Amino acid sequence: MVARRQQTTQSSQSVGFYKFVALIFLAITLILFGVIVFMSSKRAIITITTRPEPVDITTTIGVNADSARTIAGSVVTTTVSGTNTYFPTGNKEEPGLAVGTVTIHNETSLDQPLIATTRLLSSDDVLFRIKDRVLVPAGGTVKANVYADQEGSGSDIGPTKFTIPGLHDAKQSVIYATSDTAMSGGIRKIGSVSQDDVEKAKKMLAEELKEDAKASLAAKVDSNLLLSVYDVSDPTYTVGATIGEEVSEFTLSANMTVVGVFFSPDDVQTLASDVLMSRAIDDAEYIEPSDAAPVVTLGSYDLERQEAELDVTYTGRATINPESKQLSKIAFYGKTKDEVRRYLLSLDHVYGVDVHLRPAWTQTIPHVADHVDIVVKQVE
Repeated sequence: MVARRQQTTQSSQSVGFYKFVALIFLAITLILFGVIVFMSSKRAIITITTRPEPVDITTTIGVNADSARTIAGSVVTTTVSGTNTYFPTGNKEEPGLAVGTVTIHNETSLDQPLIATTRLLSSDDVLFRIKDRVLVPAGGTVKANVYADQEGSGSDIGPTKFTIPGLHDAKQSVIYATSDTAMSGGIRKIGSVSQDDVEKAKKMLAEELKEDAKASLAAKVDSNLLLSVYDVSDPTYTVGATIGEEVSEFTLSANMTVVGVFFSPDDVQTLASDVLMSRAIDDAEYIEPSDAAPVVTLGSYDLERQEAELDVTYTGRATINPESKQLSKIAFYGKTKDEVRRYLLSLDHVYGVDVHLRPAWTQTIPHVADHVDIVVKQVE
């Protein structure tokens, strides 16, 4: 009987021990489960507001040159000349003869000659005369230069129809003149030719001749070289008036060599972009190139060696790089809201930070990458 009691007691103790151990494991399991649930419920959203800042570069790119940055291209020249009329800065007025151009119509079946000084009478009875002899073809038209019969502003008339009083009445209805533009010159502005007037005229004429030269220069190079810059070399000018002379107008003649440098815009874009991207401080900064093409001007050239240097300016916007190490999620693990804000606001281009944690009692950024979201917003 005693032995049976002892066995029963030992059995009861073993069952109690195992129950205790089981309860301990259950408690540990529940605690671990609670920790897992707590950890898995922690979420963080870090919103970073950035504002891009303008950045620009100016660099030199060689054309056919032995330099660090060079591209292929063509350096070509042509010689142009021309003459134009310019006006001094007027400071007084005097009567003059209005001039202009008319179209003479001949609706008959015979050619009609008209001598110089043939009269043309406008619908408002303002008299003009043909400057040079013309032959108006049968059933056709001819252009003629005309001048007013009398000085004064009264001859500055707008487009109108003219009769030819010298013709027989029957012919006046079928041989007549019309003007498409106004007559001008009835009042002339007289001014003293100044050095400033001459310099302005030189610049204008140089630009006009440069435009005339572009087509002939383009014909000399490969059609794939779509971008070009120009310069004027060795210009010579002849002024048709002396400084201080009082005139209503003066002529200016010029002879010059126009230099054209032709190259591929893609080549310039590539090199300019490389230089612009090199302005990034480190991987924390990203530079976004401008949509506008680089601005290219001609710096210098060597006609004998067929080389040139281009001054290139290119712009972009610098902002924080969302893929940088400074914004990797691991950099925020375990940090509080204030620590995150202080850290991010110390970086370039960051202008605002918002940290949202949940559940509400969460105080730090979770250590699980999938539970951390970093949002970068850009404002202008």
